[in-house]
Parts: sequence; structure tokens; C-alpha cells
Amino acid sequence: MRAATLALILFSLFPSPNLAGQVYGTLRDSGRPVGANIKVEIVCGSNTYSAVTDNYGSYKIFAKENGKCTFRVYYQNQAPQTTIDSYPDAAHYDFDLVLNGGRYELTRK
Repeated sequence: MRAATLALILFSLFPSPNLAGQVYGTLRDSGRPVGANIKVEIVCGSNTYSAVTDNYGSYKIFAKENGKCTFRVYYQNQAPQTTIDSYPDAAHYDFDLVLNGGRYELTRK
């Protein structure tokens, strides 16, 4: 009984990061991965969550809020953005950066 009570207290004090909504995917430009250290952000309400891509253009961000959020990429001195949904479970978003009239746009693959 003591062990179960202690486990419940510890779980309450240290919630699992899996309760956050993981958003992950890849970024590509002209069919190629964008490469490493491209900053990506998710803005949900007044909170901003950021990460950088790895060598393959992959990213992974944990957003605590659920619902409509803004996904933004800082690429080639521009910051194209789009709306995404954040869920309690993982959500997969692959994007292509498409150059349109000198401006990059995010299109979902």
C-alpha cells in the first residue's frame, strides 16, 4: 500500500513528458533535406516551442498545448509559416519549402 501511494505521489509531482504533444517531421527544399541547424518554432497561444533540424532536415518539438498552432521555419533569411494542429499524441508533419515569387512557402507533403 505504501509503495502504491508513493508511486502516485511521484507521478503527480513529475508528470511524463509523453503528455505533451510531440510534433515531428522533415523539411525539404527542392526535394532535398534542408540540413542541420535550421530553426523551427511552434507557437501555441502565448507559448513558443523551438528546435533545430538534424543533418537530414528532421525536427522534433514537444508542445504542451493542444489545438491550432502556428508552425514557423527560419530559412534563407525568411520565416514562412503555416497552421498545424497539436494533439496529446504525436503528430507527423513533413513540409516542402517552395520558392514562389522570391518568397518561401510551406507546403505539406
